[in-house]
Amino acid sequence: MELTREQLFRQVWSEPMGKVASRYGLTGNGLAKICDRLNIPRPPRAHWTRASEVRHQPPDLPPPPTGLSEEVVLGQRQSRQSPGRRTRLDSDSRRRQILAAAARIAIEDGLSALNIRSLAQDVGISETQVHNCVGSRTDLLLTMAREEIAKLESSRRERVSRNMDRHTKIVLSTIGYLHEAAERGPLLQMLLRVPEIKLALREEREITARSAREPILRQLTARSGMDIASARAATTALTAVSLKAGGIVAGKRAPFAMVEQTCLAVVMAGVAAIDKKLHRT
Repeated sequence: MELTREQLFRQVWSEPMGKVASRYGLTGNGLAKICDRLNIPRPPRAHWTRASEVRHQPPDLPPPPTGLSEEVVLGQRQSRQSPGRRTRLDSDSRRRQILAAAARIAIEDGLSALNIRSLAQDVGISETQVHNCVGSRTDLLLTMAREEIAKLESSRRERVSRNMDRHTKIVLSTIGYLHEAAERGPLLQMLLRVPEIKLALREEREITARSAREPILRQLTARSGMDIASARAATTALTAVSLKAGGIVAGKRAPFAMVEQTCLAVVMAGVAAIDKKLHRT
């Protein structure tokens, strides 16, 4: 049967994978691999065991891998574009496919389930190909962590670059960071619990943090007249509040709305205290 990626995407998010697969004479595992090769997001394994009101919402459908069209052929009429056949991808597309599969395995089954063998089986390629694309398991985890950090930093830069008054920028930046932490944070938190990954990234993260603080320090010292020691102390304290709140929402240790409200209250109280001190001097 011929259908579009969009149609298959809607089907696997509306019914259990096994039920959809049986319609086309496939196994659930076989259909899952087809979805992965076609870059079609699918619900996590526990999705259908949850109550409907707490199930994951379907994400946006990303574009197909390089070299594949939007048309899908399943069942008896499989052709040369059949997703059941292994597709030869360029190195960059294959690497992105492997990293996406690795992130999904880590989130659904935990890091203990993520290794080169399970990744090769999930993607449908050899272990040698996985090694050639991402290196060792440690190299893979480092790459995943760096990508998550880069995405968070890119979002932060985009938020703070907007032309708005300082207080509005702080509010939107804090809210934006917490939402990013809730969405992307669980995977990064998981990766940073691995001692060798945390150690390898320590210097890089310190450099990124210093780079993020520099514009704030310049504003407080050059424009507001605060001495550098006080500016560093204030910036470090308020940053720590946001980071702690981000860790809480990433770990789902408290309701998001409560953490967001508390974090904003503390941060804005700190900003008000700084402004009061500056007006006195």
